[in-house]
Amino acid sequence: MHDDPTTPPSEPPDTTPPTDRPVGRGRPDPVFPESTLSVTAWPDPVLDRLGHDPRSGYVEQFWLPVLGPSCLLLVRRLAAEIERAPDGFALDSTRWAQELGVGMKGGRHSPFWRALDRACRFGAARRHGQRLSVRRRLPPLTSRQVERLPESLRQAHDAWIEARLARPHRSTVTRWTPRLEPGPQSDDADTGADRDFPDAA
Repeated sequence: MHDDPTTPPSEPPDTTPPTDRPVGRGRPDPVFPESTLSVTAWPDPVLDRLGHDPRSGYVEQFWLPVLGPSCLLLVRRLAAEIERAPDGFALDSTRWAQELGVGMKGGRHSPFWRALDRACRFGAARRHGQRLSVRRRLPPLTSRQVERLPESLRQAHDAWIEARLARPHRSTVTRWTPRLEPGPQSDDADTGADRDFPDAA
């Protein structure tokens, strides 16, 4: 039998290795303000000794309504990475956005970049261009932040404070004065103007 000249030849099979094929149905990677960030620890002698690990129960219960789930997830992941690489590491914005599951929209208003900005507004990190410094520990909430919690969490936080103050040797800081970085303040960020000094006894 002769081949039908009107029938187009079949295409050869795709032999491209899977790792070289476009990800996400061929969509281009999102573009962030910084594609890579150089991450280092942000040392603080009081917080590093008495603060709360971002992966702790205190942070999950009380900081979650303040930071929001995406920001808290990012802060926890940063703390884990800086623990594994205390001298610092390179953060690939696209890969982290994929792995955190916060969506692949790019730009300054993307979910990933908003989470990063929020972490900086509330003192969990600070960024200067491509350099990002992150806290190893977080302080307790300020009085203003506690006042904005739901009633049930305000009561739980009061109980937490009372329990810590009753201990003869406390291992966490119960009151905190943020050290503000120069720059504009968000309406929902705490200015720290009426805060008490750290209680490190």
